[in-house]
Amino acid sequence: MIDWLMARADEPETIATSVVAVAEYFSGIPRDKRDQAREYLSAFNVLPVTFEDAVRAGEIRWDCARKGITIALADALHGAIAVRRGVTVVTSNPAHFPFAPTLDPRKGGRP
Repeated sequence: MIDWLMARADEPETIATSVVAVAEYFSGIPRDKRDQAREYLSAFNVLPVTFEDAVRAGEIRWDCARKGITIALADALHGAIAVRRGVTVVTSNPAHFPFAPTLDPRKGGRP
């Protein structure tokens, strides 16, 4: 994923991330790399979680659960943000988003 993003570093306005992704990223990054990560990620459009995004995430989890599919809350929030804004989720785990359009950067391409 990082390589895919770095290849697009000269066009940060075409890529967005969410506050959920930022929190996930920082939960796994060592302290000595956080300043660099903060600077890099701040170049992108960071989408908030709105009330309507949260409602849609809950609906997604409810709908998926009725089909026997477990969706993590973070993935439901990511997906809801994308679906509501008509954008593609770029992920190396497309199976986590059966309810949203996805692009796997390992397979190349552009959203």
